[in-house]
Amino acid sequence: MLSRIECNIVAGETDCAKIAEVVQRNILKITDLLVGDLRWYSQNARFVPGSLKIISVEYRDLNSFKLLYDFDWNLFSPCQDLNETVTQSEQVNFHIRPGALEFDVIDNQQPSPGDEL
Repeated sequence: MLSRIECNIVAGETDCAKIAEVVQRNILKITDLLVGDLRWYSQNARFVPGSLKIISVEYRDLNSFKLLYDFDWNLFSPCQDLNETVTQSEQVNFHIRPGALEFDVIDNQQPSPGDEL
């Protein structure tokens, strides 16, 4: 699944700090895709709003980068006496395209019972 941030970064840019700043300014546009579907952990898992933090942007090769980031999610289940917050570390590759940064986000939505059959 591809997600895009429209921006004016030109092809060939290698300044990771500049690119990280663009991503940070637009992080709310792609938060849902970066966090993904937390139901893989539990039906009660919830993203902690405002917890998504960029750790670094790393240059891979021409117009290709890696974004390393952390976010918190909470698992609350009173029946099981659970109330835990977990910090999840993830990474995603992205590329500079004309007028945009394009992220290679993995679709991790939980399959429906029909998909499993």
